[in-house]
Amino acid sequence: MRLLTAYISREMTLSFVAVLGVLLLVIMGGEVARLLTEALEGRLSPDLVLQLVLLKIPMAMEILLPLSVLLAVMLTFGRLYHDREMEVLAASGIAPRYFVRLVMLLALIAALMAGFFSLFGAAWSMQQERNILAEGQLRTHIKSLVGGRFTPLPSSQGVFYAETVSAKGELTDIFIQLRTPEKLDQLLLAPRGYFEQQQGRTQLILLNGQVMSGLLGPEELMSQRFERMTVWLPDWQVTLSALDIEAMDTLTLWQKRDEPRAMAHLQWRFFVMASVLVLAFVGWRLARVGPRKGRYSRMALGLGFYLLFMQVAIALRSQIQSGGLPVFPGMLMMLVFPLLVVMPIVHWWWLLKRRLIGK
Repeated sequence: MRLLTAYISREMTLSFVAVLGVLLLVIMGGEVARLLTEALEGRLSPDLVLQLVLLKIPMAMEILLPLSVLLAVMLTFGRLYHDREMEVLAASGIAPRYFVRLVMLLALIAALMAGFFSLFGAAWSMQQERNILAEGQLRTHIKSLVGGRFTPLPSSQGVFYAETVSAKGELTDIFIQLRTPEKLDQLLLAPRGYFEQQQGRTQLILLNGQVMSGLLGPEELMSQRFERMTVWLPDWQVTLSALDIEAMDTLTLWQKRDEPRAMAHLQWRFFVMASVLVLAFVGWRLARVGPRKGRYSRMALGLGFYLLFMQVAIALRSQIQSGGLPVFPGMLMMLVFPLLVVMPIVHWWWLLKRRLIGK
């Protein structure tokens, strides 16, 4: 039994890794092409492409892991049924529950992986992607500045000057003239300063300088020194959008569990983990084929079942999120449906075919 356990476990593991690798390459290949296009068009800094691609992996894994387990189980046992090895094993007295245990062991490991990516990894990667995109926009603004040159601000709202500008956004000998409807003229002088992100916005910090106003017009000339001053340059704001609920960490969603939107996404994260176990069992049931029947037709059936299963789950999440369905049982319905409805139908269909063939 040890050799048989090692043999089947190895076959399932190799199939799982191969399927997951191929699916990941397909998904990431399309993402790389999109990001490279944006970089060539100048909408994205080229040095950020690799970081953004790597951050897409946790988001993809929560969708690809359930599918990989389903296909791996169907590939492994489909071949065993096709080569009549399952008949030999059944004749040797090995009960089906032995194979179910092996399938569930692989599914449990994959479910833990899916749970990690769904509960923690995907939200973290979304937050990091959001920050990196904002940082890339900030770099674009910094690169537009040239040390020792006067740079007109957009819409003729003033002039910016710095003696030196580093790649990190550190400035020296800063001169800024601002013209706004509220303040007709304002002059900012500082020996040092730097750009930074604060609460999703880009701001310029001036150190140990002075601000003067009233240089033009009838207003009284005013001058004031400061140790630290925050400046928002016109049309230079890199404002991050509000944190989407999908990017919130699981603890935050739990704290907002009274809201249907938060509860729907919280249930979805646990659903992804549990769906691996359900789809593994479905794959085990769908893998049974005759010795001279094509096993890849069942693969198409399994893929179609997965697409239908996930689409209905996403629609169910949307209904819970909008309040159209109650929070309980919520996503639990999608876990029970394949086991109580689909699997009995598949079993009855298989028994009917056996009786027809027997006649």
